[in-house]
Amino acid sequence: MPSTLLSLFSEISDPRRGQGKMFLLAPILLFTVLAMLAGVRSYRQVHSFIRTRLDRLNDAFGVSLRRASAYSSVRFILQGLDADEMERVFRAHAAGLAEAPVDSVSMLPAVAIDGKTLRGSFDAFHDRKAAHVLSALAADSQIILDALHCQKHIRDCP
Repeated sequence: MPSTLLSLFSEISDPRRGQGKMFLLAPILLFTVLAMLAGVRSYRQVHSFIRTRLDRLNDAFGVSLRRASAYSSVRFILQGLDADEMERVFRAHAAGLAEAPVDSVSMLPAVAIDGKTLRGSFDAFHDRKAAHVLSALAADSQIILDALHCQKHIRDCP
């Protein structure tokens, strides 16, 4: 049974001082990830996402936050996190998903490759080529394997 993302987030060291911990770190991180997956792009929007869906999020994940943390608190938490620790947690979660059995689906192992040119990334004035993103997805377990971002032509990406 794979570990839940919430339980993995609870393993991350909290960058805040003892008296600054009004909210538990793990639920804030989980709710922020969910907000970003829903298309949120700013700290204020993260706060708004959590505030408007707080009851539903608490029920779905067995958490009991009384209110949404301020956008400045979310910013402080996210900026203080160790990137290597976050990567370790996401990789552990992805590894658990890859090991989890998929019921009633029999797929051959396959990797889907997708390439996109980012709109508005070409800048002739500064002699900058368009940016490209190349993503690989394990179709059988629906896990993003890697995403490459390059400023050259896609065939020249490392």
